[in-house]
Amino acid sequence: MELKTGKAFVLQDFQQQASALENRALLLAPCGSGKTLAAWHWIASRLKKKPATRVLFLYPTRGTATEGFRDYVSWAPAEEAALAHGTAAYDLEEMFENPADSRAEKDFTSEDRLYALGLWPKRIFSATVDQFLAFMQNHYGSLCLLPLLADSVVVVDEVHSFDKSMFSALTKFLKHFDVPVLCMTASLAADRRRTLIEDCGLQIFPDTFEGLDDLRARAEHVRYRLLRTSQEKAGDIAQRALGAGKKILWVTNQVRRCQDIAIAMTKLSSAVTVLCYHSRFKLVDRRSRHKAVVDAFQTQPGPLLAVTTQVCEMSLDLDADVLITEDAPIAPLIQRMGRCNRKGELGDGKMGEIYVYSVQDTKPYPPEDLAAGQSFLTFLAGKEFSQADLEAAMVQYEPPQHEPERYSSFLESGCYAMSYPYREAEDFTVPAVLDVDTDSWAAAKKAGKPTDGFIVPVPKRFAKPYPGLGRFLNVAPASHYHERFGFLDQTVITEN
Repeated sequence: MELKTGKAFVLQDFQQQASALENRALLLAPCGSGKTLAAWHWIASRLKKKPATRVLFLYPTRGTATEGFRDYVSWAPAEEAALAHGTAAYDLEEMFENPADSRAEKDFTSEDRLYALGLWPKRIFSATVDQFLAFMQNHYGSLCLLPLLADSVVVVDEVHSFDKSMFSALTKFLKHFDVPVLCMTASLAADRRRTLIEDCGLQIFPDTFEGLDDLRARAEHVRYRLLRTSQEKAGDIAQRALGAGKKILWVTNQVRRCQDIAIAMTKLSSAVTVLCYHSRFKLVDRRSRHKAVVDAFQTQPGPLLAVTTQVCEMSLDLDADVLITEDAPIAPLIQRMGRCNRKGELGDGKMGEIYVYSVQDTKPYPPEDLAAGQSFLTFLAGKEFSQADLEAAMVQYEPPQHEPERYSSFLESGCYAMSYPYREAEDFTVPAVLDVDTDSWAAAKKAGKPTDGFIVPVPKRFAKPYPGLGRFLNVAPASHYHERFGFLDQTVITEN
């Protein structure tokens, strides 16, 4: 095979060796190293040893599942490929709108009236982990898919990001069900790594770089330089980097700060592209925001600034010259750094610039996790380092995390088959429809079309019940919504 660059495509050593992994394995490899291709080789070897009906790629978020479908699964025949998550039907609309794309004429949808049973004919899935593993808490849709899961080869990606309830469900699934499973991530806390290896019997790969010269070179490639700064100076750093024509990723821990920074930088840098991306958009706008950020980093020459929240840590495939970020726990920091100088090559002399500052309001992270992150950053500050150095520092500074197994309704409730939450609850926002969209939402619902595009998460104080939307949706004021910045606390935005 020949790439567009004219170079022959060659598998990396670790991707080839992944085919020799056992039925249960944990793949730890740096960001951007090609873990998914290694997973395909593992899948092929599992299917040769014992045929299975389906292949499942399970991701922690809808965004990562959608990207996995777009990049890999959608190349399969339409009758065999499936995207499965809460808004899949909406995301499939216009996904391949370019007529030149060979996938443009494929119909990946399933029969809505069959609910989860409509997915039974499919054979290759990109799905959120909830769609298949939430049966551990007796969720109805996941229970309908349990017969598919029982005859599948499963890849679970980004396991570092699972909350405690999700991680507990994963470990119980691994202990009680005999299904081939490959877990993957770029970094993993020592306690979770120990749980998966010692308690769940996963084979770690690679456990050494011996014989994996290409992976060693990538992991040990010095590509980052980190400096501590202040919140007040971060804007000046961004201005200078933009003036030098660089692409910047700026990550905050809260939506409001993300919006405030994006609005302020838009006013200061009217001639430069400034993008704002977080979770508090209508889905129709969030989809366009996601595409705009990815496309800008991949194709737009010259300076660029994307201000995001934690949504950047997994679902955005981008390569920034400069990363500016608030303090965070160690694992999220490593994921954020993985979006900086992501495609740096040995010998190119390029160094990703990382600037980290503290904020007074530390939510949503616990103080002890932020304290560990600050110790981690203090160790790295002023140094040039590699992803291997990040892993070593994580082992040194990650605090012990005692994560007792949570109750599993499926395994433990006996004849009382109650349903319990699969994820830890997020009670700050609620799903809503803007007051100007209620008639359009109702018309779409009446016509049998997806209504997900109208829904926006809003802080509870802005949401009110609205009989026409049913029990699970609220109405929120459109006066607080801006297409570029999402749902805001204030009602007026002044732009240049």
